[in-house]
Amino acid sequence: MLETIQNDIIEQVKAIKDIKTAAAWQGDVDSLLKMPQKMPSLHVVYQGARFEPFDQVGEPTISSLDYLLILIVQNQKSREDASAAAYTIIESVRDQLTGHQIGAYGFLRPKLEDLLMAEGGIIAYGLTYSMENVLVATE
Repeated sequence: MLETIQNDIIEQVKAIKDIKTAAAWQGDVDSLLKMPQKMPSLHVVYQGARFEPFDQVGEPTISSLDYLLILIVQNQKSREDASAAAYTIIESVRDQLTGHQIGAYGFLRPKLEDLLMAEGGIIAYGLTYSMENVLVATE
């Protein structure tokens, strides 16, 4: 289930014309920034889940799943140009993912957009999307 959702998110953001790299990532942002890549890039990270209480094994429960998309934009001319490019991509991601249905699991909701770093001509944003009320078996 987690990989299916992650892969679907990656396919959705690949459709954004300005994105040159879209892939899964596990690790910290500093390592990601040092990795050679074509930019602008979006990397999808499964952040975790919150589960509703349940009384016994075998009884399904409801969970909320969070996925972080790390957007990295580089512009050698200026940070302002990098910001403008990042804003356009953030809005495109929001348009592409908000309300997107992934199988029987549910649909994506934007949860948080956060500036992670701005250094030189590189800007990184964290875009968190969640799926609420996902039914999970407790077998």
